[in-house]
Amino acid sequence: MTKMKTQLVLGAATVAAFAGGVFAGPLKDVTFHNPKDAKWSPLDPKDTEGKGPQMAVVYGDVKAKGKPIAFYLKMPAGFKPGPHTHTSDYCAVVVQGTMHDWKAPGTDEGPAQGPGSGWCQPGGQPHDNECEASSKDGCMAFITVAGGFDFKPWTEPKKK
Repeated sequence: MTKMKTQLVLGAATVAAFAGGVFAGPLKDVTFHNPKDAKWSPLDPKDTEGKGPQMAVVYGDVKAKGKPIAFYLKMPAGFKPGPHTHTSDYCAVVVQGTMHDWKAPGTDEGPAQGPGSGWCQPGGQPHDNECEASSKDGCMAFITVAGGFDFKPWTEPKKK
């Protein structure tokens, strides 16, 4: 088995273990997916050149609020979206590159997460992520979200 194939199998198995209920939905038969065959689209509709993060949906519908979704997310080396939250809990497994995830606010950039490793984040928790600049071909993660995908920029409340 190739290294990439091993990483994909390990990543998918890890996500399934973390987020068991996500795939318990209306699947009627086995489905297969490979990021090299995926239909990628910019995460930001204004990114007409496709230079920012992109997603490829594996399961679910990105527009269906409150419904489970699983997708690949790829981002360029050095990309950092800035502090944000998501409504629902989510789990991510790194497929390619080295990524970080950490609670906001703060300067701690979290532990380095390479292929096969990952994290689960509670819904509503402010955090940030980064694809290390040293990740030559950028980063890719496989992500499951139990209650639909959203992205809400977050700023630290002003102190009184």
